[in-house]
Formats: sequence, C-alpha cells, structure tokens
Amino acid sequence: MMKLGKISPLAFSRMKQRGISIDALNDLLARGQVERQLDGAQVIYLDSPVPGPTWVHRPQPRLYAVVDAAGEVLTVEKRVRLRS
Repeated sequence: MMKLGKISPLAFSRMKQRGISIDALNDLLARGQVERQLDGAQVIYLDSPVPGPTWVHRPQPRLYAVVDAAGEVLTVEKRVRLRS
C-alpha cells in the first residue's frame, strides 16, 4: 500500500483535465497493482470492476499513475483497454 505524497504540477493538471479526484488517486495508490521499473519508478494501475454480462465486448476503463523513485506522482491517466 502506497500513500499519497507529492503530486507534480503535470499530474495535477492531468487529473483536472481527466476528471480524476484526489480520492480516486488515493484509492488507486492504496489498492492498485504495482509494476516496478528499472529506474525505480512504479506504474500503479487499477482495473475497473467488470460490469455485467451485457458489457462483455465493451472497452473497460483502467486508471493508472506513474510514481517516481522518490514517491512523487508524475502523471495519472484513464485508459480504455479492450477486453479479449
């Protein structure tokens, strides 16, 4: 579980542009899966809950953040990922 530290101006701007709240970012950092990068950065992501069977072939949003080795949030984004 990672705690929210410093947010870069770019990340804060992206959050505002993309409608991502501080609460959503806190939830992502608390519950997200972590992929560690060679430079010490981390990509933290959280797939949205899978909706009912009528959504099987629809794209699913995925929230992720990039955090540097010092713990600063560099960017936050929602990506749409096609389910196979």
